[in-house]
Amino acid sequence: MNSSNTPYKRVIITSRKEELPGVVTFTLAFADGRPIPYRSGNFITFIFTMKGVEDRRSYSISSTSELNEPISFTVKRIDNGCYSRILYDQTKVGDVFFIAGVTGRFTLPVNTKKFQQYFFFAAGIGIGPVFPLIKSLLAKDENAFVTLIYSNRWQGSTIFYDELVRLAATYGNRFQVEFLYSSSKNLERARISKALLPVLMREYVRVPKSSILAYVCGPYNYMRMTILSLEEYGIDESNIRKENFRPFERPVIKTEPKDQKTYTVHLKLHDREVSFLCHYPDSILEAARKNGVLIPFSCESGRCASCAGRCVNGKVWMAFNEVLLDSDLEEGIVLTCSGHPIEGDVTIEI
Repeated sequence: MNSSNTPYKRVIITSRKEELPGVVTFTLAFADGRPIPYRSGNFITFIFTMKGVEDRRSYSISSTSELNEPISFTVKRIDNGCYSRILYDQTKVGDVFFIAGVTGRFTLPVNTKKFQQYFFFAAGIGIGPVFPLIKSLLAKDENAFVTLIYSNRWQGSTIFYDELVRLAATYGNRFQVEFLYSSSKNLERARISKALLPVLMREYVRVPKSSILAYVCGPYNYMRMTILSLEEYGIDESNIRKENFRPFERPVIKTEPKDQKTYTVHLKLHDREVSFLCHYPDSILEAARKNGVLIPFSCESGRCASCAGRCVNGKVWMAFNEVLLDSDLEEGIVLTCSGHPIEGDVTIEI
């Protein structure tokens, strides 16, 4: 990729740490040596070029901004994973990549004291964004109780195991961790399930259910089962945050907007304002790209919020949304990758 022709940012690998066989953590900085700003729980979107075609992959940030840690991300090598193999097998200190930016909404509330207890459910590499959130909470909110339920095959495949054990020893009853191993002989406590989850909740819950905020990250089936079980236990949907483990799987769109007319989108970017026509079935993001306007994006499937903006005028219908909360929608936040203007022109701030 020619750096003189790209709007993307050049970053350099500043360190590489082997966590486990097949799992590595990389630290990054801008190519000019400046640190990269981020929030704990964010992810970073890399731009790869394969056979002349641009491709994107997002990796969760595993460092903690509140502790002033330089930005890092942790990758697990997947045998048939195109880019995870490149990163694990070939990437070394000094290598340069291009990124589209740092974003994501799998973050802590601005006011963490709104909740008294935080539950984190993670499986495998899903610990990546969860680990910094736990460290941040323990460091910044001395009144918060934190509980981690972490699923893996066995102890030797548990990423950040030693660090998590040290945190539990350091923070005493403020931080409790339950390691679940699928290889365990105790099958009743080997995998998270609809039967086990309420048992664990009864063991660890210390506050009213309305004062609990839960975070879930892992493979799709794991998250689906965990979220449904939490809701059946009595945790309100609005008190559950999720980070999709595989956001690049496109959803099947089953509905269409009643209004499919052509309208003008007025886009307020950081440094300029642009306008272009948008006609269904093009999304706002697709219409922008056809008009040479760059909007940040990653998954294009309504699951990551990289493309999110605030609609300050008009109405936007979204074909798919798996990331924005009701509170986000009330503030006018929309996804441009699945959004279409309806009932007139719209103005969106990015």
